[in-house]
Amino acid sequence: MRNNSTWAPSALSPILWPDEAWNPWLVVLAAIATLVINVIPSNAYLFAYVLYARAHHIPLPDDLTHISAIQVLIAQVVSYVPLVAFLLAVLPRISHVRLAELGIRRPTMRDLRIGIVGTVAMWLAVILSSSAIAAITHRHDLETAVGMLKDLKNPFELGLFALVACVFAPIVEELTFRVLIFNALTKYAPLAVAAVFSGILFGAEHVILTPAAQLITVALPLALGGIVLAYVYSISGCFWSNVTTHACFNGINVVALVFFHAT
Repeated sequence: MRNNSTWAPSALSPILWPDEAWNPWLVVLAAIATLVINVIPSNAYLFAYVLYARAHHIPLPDDLTHISAIQVLIAQVVSYVPLVAFLLAVLPRISHVRLAELGIRRPTMRDLRIGIVGTVAMWLAVILSSSAIAAITHRHDLETAVGMLKDLKNPFELGLFALVACVFAPIVEELTFRVLIFNALTKYAPLAVAAVFSGILFGAEHVILTPAAQLITVALPLALGGIVLAYVYSISGCFWSNVTTHACFNGINVVALVFFHAT
């Protein structure tokens, strides 16, 4: 139960926000700003890299949309740093509660246990739904980030990929889709509706600029994973429970892909 001054989480309890919390226009502006900050620094870095490469006669692909995977990873990190700073600064102002009341606090053992259980639930939701969809559609599409792995050549590049997948991406995506979007939706909709809608946005974000067929084969399983993450956050009331679930889920997949060549 959340009110103006206290935060005492209980499983699937109603979330009571201050009247002035989550003004819809401010939420929309924050979401747009999040998208802009996610895009502009990374593209600015890639543009600067192309100029540098041309000045120093470094080979570049004819199609610059296929620039090397390692440069794409670095560009992501360049965007993630200001994005985290922006979200931590703006979230208390539009929610009208402290960061600790949003779950950004020191996790307890209970919080971490919920995160581990959430990992199992998310893995089952994504893997079982992916398998069912593959059996029906006879397609085995991969998320773009997974496809990048084949272009990574050495331990440093693989290590940076693992760092982005298991640390940076979970922190940024949980701040965006759970602490911002899911919380804002709970002000205006039942918890289940907020979980489903934020999950759909989470799945869709992973297939932007990909073939339309992947809206089913990739986005739908990840949307179900996003719904699990919303319930992890609702049950624990702790941002780090979600980061634990998200990071462990990504970590399992990285290990499976790199060491066991899973498909």
